[in-house]
Amino acid sequence: MSEFKELLYLDWRFRQFKASTFVNGLFYFLGRIPLVGKHVPTTMLYREYGLKKGVAGIKLALSFLISFAIQSIPFALSFVIAKGVNTVSDEKISVFLVWFVLFNLVWTCIAKIFPSLNKQEIQFITNFRVSKEQYIKRTTILSTLKDMVFMLPGMIVLGVNGENVILYLLIGLFSFLSMSLIWSVVELHMTLMKNRLALKLTLISAWTLMIIGGAFWLLINQELAVMEQVSLNWMIAFIWLVAWFPFLYLYVHFKHYDQYAQQMFKSSEVMINYSNTENKDKQQYLGEGQKMKLEKTANDKSLDHLTGSNYLNTLLFSRFNTALRKQLLYRVGGISIVMLGIVVASILFPIGISGERMETILYNFIPAMFFILYLLSFGKKVVQTIFVNCDSSMLAYPFYRESGAIVRGFFYRFFKTFYYNGIISATIYVWVFVFNIVNHQPLGIDFLLILAFVMLSLSILFSFHELFVYYILQPFTSDFQVKNPVYKVVDGLFYFLAYFSLQIKTAGFIYALLVSGFSLVYFVIGIIVITKVAPKTFKLKN
Repeated sequence: MSEFKELLYLDWRFRQFKASTFVNGLFYFLGRIPLVGKHVPTTMLYREYGLKKGVAGIKLALSFLISFAIQSIPFALSFVIAKGVNTVSDEKISVFLVWFVLFNLVWTCIAKIFPSLNKQEIQFITNFRVSKEQYIKRTTILSTLKDMVFMLPGMIVLGVNGENVILYLLIGLFSFLSMSLIWSVVELHMTLMKNRLALKLTLISAWTLMIIGGAFWLLINQELAVMEQVSLNWMIAFIWLVAWFPFLYLYVHFKHYDQYAQQMFKSSEVMINYSNTENKDKQQYLGEGQKMKLEKTANDKSLDHLTGSNYLNTLLFSRFNTALRKQLLYRVGGISIVMLGIVVASILFPIGISGERMETILYNFIPAMFFILYLLSFGKKVVQTIFVNCDSSMLAYPFYRESGAIVRGFFYRFFKTFYYNGIISATIYVWVFVFNIVNHQPLGIDFLLILAFVMLSLSILFSFHELFVYYILQPFTSDFQVKNPVYKVVDGLFYFLAYFSLQIKTAGFIYALLVSGFSLVYFVIGIIVITKVAPKTFKLKN
């Protein structure tokens, strides 16, 4: 009895820990949102205990309700599968049989053979100095018992539908308990073996094929009804009722829990580090900057006449100029190969359409051009590189944060980015011009002027946008994390806008003017905002 109380106490402490962590994270997140953050000061992280306990209590109650909902999913899926099979097959199968085969026999094996600790569990074990062996040993059993409780509503519904609630409860719950303990014991031993991953995958594959293959064979031979009659009776219920005792004994008296716990703890940490959200954010938002290689050049001495931030910006771009040019060459080369193929194909297989029709086709291609230039843009690469290799260190110095230095630095970086993006746009435009000449000039001068205007406007937009958002929000912290949720939203929305442009199938002169007009208006307004706001917002975050 004392052991069971210890199980419940340990689980309750862990749930309180998760709820408290959630509340602290919620307050921290709300505090980072503009306007809202003023009403959620950071002092709430270590004060307002009553409010935090209330929110944590609500979180705990919701977690129980969610657990019941999650455990109802297998029964809902079993209902759908059974209905589908009964529609196409002469033999009728019950929802219980589908659940028993797929989610009790098969899924229980998969779930128990590959257990893992999540990040919060590792933090709980470490922070509260909980015994790894005891935690893993107890929570494995407790999680199985909790699953049995949470599946009670679904099992009762099946029992009511089968007109024998007690029989369905006994067979359903205790077969689940037995199968869980069987595979938990198997997993204990296999985790300490060599080549455990290959062995586990082989076992799961063989077991799954055997169970599903056997069920399919019975379905074809119309024997599933017999299987259901054999498996649903009081004798089988009694067998399941007592079958779990020996496996519980084997699980509790396993002699190498210390080695098992160390191995499981190590494997879980590896998985957490691999899937860590912060690491993914760092790679997504600063990965390009960390990969960019700076090279010292012979021209460094020629910059001695410059001072302050002008010197630093010029020196930075001169040192990763080689890397930028190499990537520009790859982009220009790729574009040229594709466009050369199109030009050669138009020569070998002449296009027999009018100039007006050709212009309509190319107008419809402008939305796709928006997405292509977004992908080829150097804007995000430049922003990540200048923060990782310059701003993350220099923003700590007052002279670097002066209004004039910030505005001058912005324009210098913008023109450098525009230089690279402009070459990409110019390359595409030149190849369109070559295509026009080779095909006897089906495109009129009006269209070529509009296309040049669009390419110029998009080059300005993609060179300006990333820098504008960077200077206004400055979302990166000194340890290369991204904590500003607004930046992530803006970044996602801009990508969505570029991707949405691919879905536009019909465009024309008006669309081209709208895109160009929007880009230039955004640029002009942004310049005004930068000069007024950036000196106040461009700061190093901790």
